[in-house]
Amino acid sequence: MDDFFVNIVYKNKKVKFRVVNPDAPLDTLMTNLKHAIGKDGKLIFDFPSIDETGAPLDYFFGKEDAETHNVRIMRPRIGKEEQSLLDYGIENGNVVYLIPDPFPG
Repeated sequence: MDDFFVNIVYKNKKVKFRVVNPDAPLDTLMTNLKHAIGKDGKLIFDFPSIDETGAPLDYFFGKEDAETHNVRIMRPRIGKEEQSLLDYGIENGNVVYLIPDPFPG
């Protein structure tokens, strides 16, 4: 299988991220991304665990809707089915957004 890359955008940063298995569950990819180290030896992205109001944060991948240009959250699970990048039609080289999502404490 050829290398599979997605361009991940978060805040003002865009990173080309290699995905070993684009059919892996989104939860697995998010865990890998949270621990990914750049060439400088530091974490690629800073994932604050709380927002400025103190609410706990979770993170999702998002995909831009081709017609409305709104970014839609890609849910990691629909019912009991784990979802992957391929389930959302993400192809090699596509842009994926990181979306912080505060949840009530």
